[in-house]
Amino acid sequence: MFDIGAMELFIIAIVALIVVGPKDLPRLLKTVGGFVRKARDMAAEFRAGVETLADEVEREVDPFHDLKKQEGITPEMTAEDITNHIMGNRASEIEEQGSGEKESGSSSKTDSVENSKQDNKKPVENDGGKDAS
Repeated sequence: MFDIGAMELFIIAIVALIVVGPKDLPRLLKTVGGFVRKARDMAAEFRAGVETLADEVEREVDPFHDLKKQEGITPEMTAEDITNHIMGNRASEIEEQGSGEKESGSSSKTDSVENSKQDNKKPVENDGGKDAS
């Protein structure tokens, strides 16, 4: 980041030793280390914020971002590739729905047959020939 080599670090260490003294040097290094740690944390937080902002801007600029992600469309795909990919997805969805309807349709037919059999078994109430009117 700063492009400081070994020779520069050695000169800084000698100057710090002379200016601060050997007694307070460990405390100074601990303080400088804390500042460096805070600076790195702030830089990482800033970077994450910028990436989040860039994602939000990309969603606003490209209203189909979520759809592209859902469909599995990548930027290097051609228009023909995208069309074939989406049509393939729709075909597989229709097949899944068709197999689900066949299973539920067969059970509903069975249920209706069983219900009609039960209706036939119910005793018919005789009102004695009286008319309801």
